[in-house]
Amino acid sequence: MAAFKKGCEPVNFLTPLRREEQLHCRRVSAISKLLAEAAGASAPEATAIARSALFHDIGKSALPQRIFHKLEPLSPREQTLLRAHTTIGKELLEGTETILSTASIVAYQHHEHLDGSGYWGLRGQEIHPHAKLIAVVNAFDSLTFRKASWENVEVQRSLEQRAGTQLDVDTVHLLLSNLARVLDAGHSVNAHSGKNTHL
Repeated sequence: MAAFKKGCEPVNFLTPLRREEQLHCRRVSAISKLLAEAAGASAPEATAIARSALFHDIGKSALPQRIFHKLEPLSPREQTLLRAHTTIGKELLEGTETILSTASIVAYQHHEHLDGSGYWGLRGQEIHPHAKLIAVVNAFDSLTFRKASWENVEVQRSLEQRAGTQLDVDTVHLLLSNLARVLDAGHSVNAHSGKNTHL
């Protein structure tokens, strides 16, 4: 962690992650930037959101990678380890460059729910706006690109059911109203996965 804070390029901390996890981070970044721009965010803010999204799961780099591809349910200890990726990510990103000023917050909060039922019990306005947006994209990506058998209508139904209780209503509506562009952004990341991605 100390080396990271002394100037180690943050993207290097994605390297230990499995390829699927790296692609997830890049898709969430691309889609989050698209939605931020669609919502009228300034170019600097959209870039900051994209960077925060890219590193939202960076804490997983410090965990045993085997727990991310287990077919059977995680043990209680493994579930605790998995939850810790948010606190580890926060610690890794604290004190980094200005463009990542909210990245540590997003890393910690992206599994929070509006009703307080998330990892650490934050609710409503206690959750940073960037974390709310990225939480919706994170959920969408998990349903769409990690569960290939899910149809768009099933994804839409799942997100709408969680809107207002777990997920931010406005962001859910924004994503669904731009669904074709969102899907294109995700597929584009997959198609260019062998090339360097610079934000």
